Amino acid sequence: MKYAGLIVLIAMWSPVALSAPNMSFHGTLIEPPCTINNDQTIDVPFGEDLGVNKIDGTNYLKAVDYQITCNASYSANNLAIVIDTANPAVFDDSAVRTSKSGLGIRILVDSQPVMFGERIAVNNLNSPPLIQAVPVRDPAVSLTEGPFEATLTLRSDYL
Repeated sequence: MKYAGLIVLIAMWSPVALSAPNMSFHGTLIEPPCTINNDQTIDVPFGEDLGVNKIDGTNYLKAVDYQITCNASYSANNLAIVIDTANPAVFDDSAVRTSKSGLGIRILVDSQPVMFGERIAVNNLNSPPLIQAVPVRDPAVSLTEGPFEATLTLRSDYL
């Protein structure tokens, strides 16, 4: 019986004996008020004749054609876009890696290199931020001929 008091003391200080405050989680799910490009893939073709020795981060610059459409009840005051990728190029922080070794596609927003995952304000739905894409090369790799592709995500974001 002399251990009974010790067991009671240990049980009192046990983490199991401590009670945590109750928590409650709640919210309301809504449909996204805006879509980009009508939820369709945005394709940016660079063509069939990119010269491997002419890829310099300036040549072959292409505008990314996209539209943002919001339902009538949404005020675009807090709207932003986010460009993100799971495959950034190791040689350029603003480029997505392609299927071709040593080749990336740099993304520019309003002529400035993008920071992947960063919110970009949309001030006017009729004139969204200008997105451009341009091939870039890893200076440590000799590019070879052949097709390539790259994928990234463009999404609308709300506050």
